[in-house]
Amino acid sequence: MSGFFVLIKITEIGIHRHFPLIVCDPELNPELNVPRSSNTCCLMYVDHITLQDLIKYQGVKCEVLQGYYYDGNRDIRIRNEVKKLFELRLKYKKEGNPLQENIKLILNSIYGKTILSPIESKITIVNDKDAIRYAIRNYNHIVKFEGLDGSDKTIFKLTKSICRHFNFCPLGVNILSMSKRIMCEVFCTAEDMGLQIFYQDCDSMHIFNEDIPKLAAEFKKRYGRVLIGKNLGQFHSDFAEITPGKQSLAYKSIFCGKKTYIDLLTNDLNEVAFHCRMKGVKQDVIALTANEMFPEAIQCYYNEDKNIHIPVGTYDKDSEFSLMKLYKALHDGQEIAFDLCKS
Repeated sequence: MSGFFVLIKITEIGIHRHFPLIVCDPELNPELNVPRSSNTCCLMYVDHITLQDLIKYQGVKCEVLQGYYYDGNRDIRIRNEVKKLFELRLKYKKEGNPLQENIKLILNSIYGKTILSPIESKITIVNDKDAIRYAIRNYNHIVKFEGLDGSDKTIFKLTKSICRHFNFCPLGVNILSMSKRIMCEVFCTAEDMGLQIFYQDCDSMHIFNEDIPKLAAEFKKRYGRVLIGKNLGQFHSDFAEITPGKQSLAYKSIFCGKKTYIDLLTNDLNEVAFHCRMKGVKQDVIALTANEMFPEAIQCYYNEDKNIHIPVGTYDKDSEFSLMKLYKALHDGQEIAFDLCKS
């Protein structure tokens, strides 16, 4: 058997994790009122990678209810293609060639492209003089149409048959499961060691800098691989450097929720900068909003080249900064409106 996709019923959980691998889908488990990610026995769809990890990292016992399995050979050519692209991006990055951003987008889109949802509509723009003819020829598929103001064009929205829609979701699911495994190896090792993890995302975590060597040593012992580095499957501290060659560390952090947090960065030169994240809000809008709300605090501006926020004036790392006050207000439950048009 080379792989499978099955529905399981989890009957027992041996290890309860702070960051559970179990996903409790409310559509499969309408009777359970629990978070999607929780240490709860439930029904769950899994592939062979996820089931192996559930058993290894959470000690689950389960019943297989139904599903599909494959008994042919696995096609692993995608590994070589990803490795080629990864090495090509490293080459362009060292040269300072902006083409590396294009390669990064290609790498990031491989998973998404394999697991596209059905595209059920399409937009077509035609000249006004051809609009009636177009409508007559396509009237069975037209959902709506309207003229484009200030132009001689008409825009049509049409239904698109999904009969010709294809994706490669078996590969996409395996890619996602393997990416979770890469993170689980690190997360679960850290948790088993009793190390404090302050925040976890799909490809990163916040831990004490002094714990990294201990984590790397235990990881090498468990998996026989080097944890720290910049190759595929490795991790490294990726806070932007305030001054080139001087590593930045987070002196203070405020975590408001998923993909909404701030790190006050400092280095050996006692320089200060900020690493901000807020899903859906642009970096310069965050700074502008903070400066307007807290004019008495140290003001900050976004440096696009370094991808960090820089304070202005005289200050030290314990000063009151507008950005930190903004995130503290969000953390305390204050509702704040961000005008995205300020960008």
